[in-house]
Amino acid sequence: MNISFQTITGHKTSQDSILSGMEAEGRIVSGPSKKDQLEKPSYAMSLDGSGFTDNVYAEHSRNKDDVAAMAEGTDVNLQHNFMALLSNTMSGEDYAKALEDGFDIKNMNCEETVSIVDKIKSVLLEAGVEITGFNDDLSLDKLRKITGSDSFATALQKSFKENDIPLTTENVKSAKAAVEQVEDIESLEDGAVKFMVQNDMEPTIGNLYLAVHSTNGQNASGRGYYAQEAGGYYAQKADSYDWEQLLPQIEKVIDEAELDISDETVKDNAKWMVEQGIPLTPDKLINVNKLKSIELPAREETLVGATAAAIADGKRAVDGNLIDTTSNMHKNIEARLQLEEVRLQMTAKANLQLIGSGFSIDTAPIEELIEGLKNALSTISDEAAGDAVDEITQIPTAGAEYAMRLTMTRVSFIASGPVDVVGQMADSLDRESLYKISDASEKLTVKFKQAGEGYEKLMTAPRADLGDSIRKAFRNVDEILEDLNKELTDENRRAIRILGYNRMEVNEENFEKVRAWDVKLQSTVERLKPGAVLDLIRQGKNPLAMTIEELSENLDHDSDNDKQQSKDQEKYSRFLFKLEHKGEITQEEKTSFIGIYRLFHTLKETDYQAIGSILKTDQEMTIGNLLKATRNQKASRKGVDVKLDETFGGVDAVPSESARIDEQISASFRYYRAKAEIVYENLEPEKLVEAAPTEATLLPQLADDLQKAEKDQQLERDYIQEQIKQIRQIASLKAAEPAAEELRSVDVAVTFNNLEAMISERRDRREGNIWNRTKEIKETALLTEKLDEDDYEENYLKILGDISDKLSEELMTENDNYIDIRAISLLQKQISVMGRSAESGSFEVPVEIEGQQLSMHVTLKSDKNANSRMDASVQTYEYGLVTLSLYKDGDTLRGMLTTTNGSNQEESEYLENVRTRLCEKISERIEGIGIDRENIAILYHTQNSLSSGMVSARATDGPKPEKTETKTLLTMAKAFIEAL
Repeated sequence: MNISFQTITGHKTSQDSILSGMEAEGRIVSGPSKKDQLEKPSYAMSLDGSGFTDNVYAEHSRNKDDVAAMAEGTDVNLQHNFMALLSNTMSGEDYAKALEDGFDIKNMNCEETVSIVDKIKSVLLEAGVEITGFNDDLSLDKLRKITGSDSFATALQKSFKENDIPLTTENVKSAKAAVEQVEDIESLEDGAVKFMVQNDMEPTIGNLYLAVHSTNGQNASGRGYYAQEAGGYYAQKADSYDWEQLLPQIEKVIDEAELDISDETVKDNAKWMVEQGIPLTPDKLINVNKLKSIELPAREETLVGATAAAIADGKRAVDGNLIDTTSNMHKNIEARLQLEEVRLQMTAKANLQLIGSGFSIDTAPIEELIEGLKNALSTISDEAAGDAVDEITQIPTAGAEYAMRLTMTRVSFIASGPVDVVGQMADSLDRESLYKISDASEKLTVKFKQAGEGYEKLMTAPRADLGDSIRKAFRNVDEILEDLNKELTDENRRAIRILGYNRMEVNEENFEKVRAWDVKLQSTVERLKPGAVLDLIRQGKNPLAMTIEELSENLDHDSDNDKQQSKDQEKYSRFLFKLEHKGEITQEEKTSFIGIYRLFHTLKETDYQAIGSILKTDQEMTIGNLLKATRNQKASRKGVDVKLDETFGGVDAVPSESARIDEQISASFRYYRAKAEIVYENLEPEKLVEAAPTEATLLPQLADDLQKAEKDQQLERDYIQEQIKQIRQIASLKAAEPAAEELRSVDVAVTFNNLEAMISERRDRREGNIWNRTKEIKETALLTEKLDEDDYEENYLKILGDISDKLSEELMTENDNYIDIRAISLLQKQISVMGRSAESGSFEVPVEIEGQQLSMHVTLKSDKNANSRMDASVQTYEYGLVTLSLYKDGDTLRGMLTTTNGSNQEESEYLENVRTRLCEKISERIEGIGIDRENIAILYHTQNSLSSGMVSARATDGPKPEKTETKTLLTMAKAFIEAL
């Protein structure tokens, strides 16, 4: 089941705010009222602000100012929802479904992760789909031990399952603690109701507990009020009440609150408010009615349902609403179903009324739309196809969500359409766009349906009712294959059928061409999952305008090198995890399987050049020959130049037949490359066990065997559980929030991978491990020596890039166990974050102090309201966290030197010496600038690093802040290192 990303109701404008299912109404502090929010359309996913410009198909790159502006607008609630989702609410089923549809959850930013997981939850809950086994829920026995109650444990299990919330120890304990707060409250006294109404408190578990214990049964009655019209004026109460005179005013307020005027209970509540001195307004009356309707003591299932709904919405368990125990996700689903039912009913009734006039509101506009699409797309270039569709459907190109939906729809047209399209377009598939292919497939489908004929689909096995007719029509297919000297395989038989469907001449050239495109088209369509399409669009590409070859190339190589590395590492980690947990695999098999994995990874990385090498030497396309070809390439340190001309493959040049030879060679390369893609996509240890490949195994045979082999569902469950466990552990760390804050401060996207890397980086600053782990890979002394040079950032990024490349090489040559790969992957993610941080002026610099290798964190800061400044901090063993902040004020440097340690004689002497040496070094290195010891303060007992923005560098005088050259700022940092 592929996930379709669509607007649930209504249309969104660029000015509308986004409220995802994870966002709790109680945390919305500004904007429209709750009533307005509920009446607005709900969205399962928004890609606005997540990497898309105004034109979804245009190349889009952000400069630092753009990213900074985006970071400043980051929704704090969204950040909270992201953390809550990772640590508490994303279930194993959610993660498994995301992987199935090609979404790289670990590499997506906050908004995309929350939106996509919300959508997945919504689809699974709405469809009633249950994916069993992909979770690490506590057993019922463990729940009983934690809760101490059979009934509570059962109710908790049921409610969490209904809300798709994982039954983790943390979630269960928080729910239990919340329930314990109010389970003994037998009634809500007037004083508690008054306390909550006057403070505009929602009827949550936490608020109820606070109100009851704050008032302790006491009711501090004040002077009464009653509403006077709607202007907010309240008349003070008299000693007695003329209820008959006040009744019209009371009923007016009841009516404005949209409550039942005839309900005596509502009237009594209104009178009570007047007596208690509570302003009688519609909102407060609604709140009073809610609070007085709470059933106390609350039933166990109500309490459990409230906590589950709260956790599902990204809140704390104590924020569970005792009146409304439905999560936002379920509300969205219910609203959508109701709207769909109303829409269908209205359409049916309207059609019945209009049917007599010969007009159908269901078909007329759609037919006009299709006709408009066909007319436009037949006269414009492929590159404009996406824009034309948007224009005709009146959906702007900024609608990236729509672009993804449209692409997936077009992919489904091809997948479920007739295989005949391969033969029909065999001579043009190398240059036709995805949209043109889908359009041709759609036309063929319509043609067959109008004629009442069945057809063989591209991506599925022939229908049972078509089997006999296909066999009869192609009873001599095996004879044809034998005449062509081809193997009697299902794939080859299908190629002959395609030739027959299209009445093409059966010869070697047509056979090879059709077979190659059939396999290539299937391979590419299979890989075009929603997540992959999203990645393409996020890179500013229009999948509809791309050819099959272009799509295949882009699916192999993400334009973001860091993300491509992450995808490859994640796939290899998954492979090794399953290999280590798969029983009955010998050491020889393990070595062989790892070798096969690395072979096909190398093929992909080198654009399948080894395939061209084998074709050129006219060898069999076996695993052994592919391995030899890749080794030869590595030994020569250069790839084979695959030039598809008449000399390719050792064929004698015949000028009159050169075009035909080129086509045959291209077809062979295309065919084997597609088979290699299929192998790579299906590389699973359990599948390799079943396929049992050897060096003599042919590439097409291995691809077919791996496709037919089944995944081990237990291994899948084990892997998902391991990933969810790691994600929850990282997101639950106290260090997670500060790490996320620093990522935002250096304009790096807050993804799970970046979060994990930043946590590790901040830890390494204290321990200095980063440079200890990389010193054997790359000499990093230049990072310190060249700190004051003009091209420092360029050199810094180059050294980090070299380290990353070495790690990638090591990943695929030396390490073959899951734990080692995890460690290398984390280090590479850390290097990636360090590189991206450098673009915002944040550097990790190796320093050695008293024989200890440490990392100094240097940040260069500059904005329109403050002088440019340099902050540097280093964690020393003896003197604590030593920090320096300097900025240039005119011709003078000012700043401060701090330590987290207290003041003592040794500490003071050390910092005084550092300050003295610092002034000397800066005077030597920077001309025309004055520096006085008295302008650099020394502080003790500071608890925060200067890099977090503790020190203000605002100019003391002058209308404009002073901007200092980067080289000057970095020279200050180098002087600090030498002073230490």
